[in-house]
Amino acid sequence: MQHAVLTFSLLGTAVLGLTMLGLVVWLWASFLDVHEHNTRKVRSMMLAILAVATLCELGFWQCGLTHSWVLMVSLLVNLWGWLDALLRFPVVHDVNSVFAVKQCLLLVAKTLSYGFGIVGLRQHMGKFLLMVFLNIWGLPVLYLMALPLHSGEQAAADACNVDLTVRMWRLSTCRSERQRFLRSCRHWLDRRLFEVSLHSPVAKIALCAAIPAYRRTFSKGCRSV
Repeated sequence: MQHAVLTFSLLGTAVLGLTMLGLVVWLWASFLDVHEHNTRKVRSMMLAILAVATLCELGFWQCGLTHSWVLMVSLLVNLWGWLDALLRFPVVHDVNSVFAVKQCLLLVAKTLSYGFGIVGLRQHMGKFLLMVFLNIWGLPVLYLMALPLHSGEQAAADACNVDLTVRMWRLSTCRSERQRFLRSCRHWLDRRLFEVSLHSPVAKIALCAAIPAYRRTFSKGCRSV
């Protein structure tokens, strides 16, 4: 009787996990219908999803549900796997490419690490299934759905098709690469601050007062305040 109850419980958890994954896929498809051609917004949303998934894995470890080495594997996969993929997005890779093989191996490694690294797997089998459906297998599904179908959008990102380890090596050894990276970071920060200031008069006043470049940009707005 106890085994039957456990079986039905696991079956219910699996159905719940698949249902939640289906709901996430539906919401993601609705988002892509609106922002399909806005690769920056799509990438930013996927980065936010990756951050939430990483926080969930940190929570699992903090609650004592996983060993420390599982967290290390998860962070490695999230950084070298998913973050690397999002930095290259929207480049489309062949199934037999080095990138695709790396992602598949990392996915298998993360799945096995949770299978062998959860403390008391029998007691927490439901949590393991939810983690597999949503955090581990769900992320690549969302990424594949977001890849563009138009060749023009794919070709526009070919310059970013560099592995994360290569990027880090170039940053540590090449001064011009570091300067270019810092310029791109500053440009990204300026863009975010500009967007925030458009929706917040207080932020606009603060930026105009603190940074001359913003004061020139918002000169008309500042005079009207």
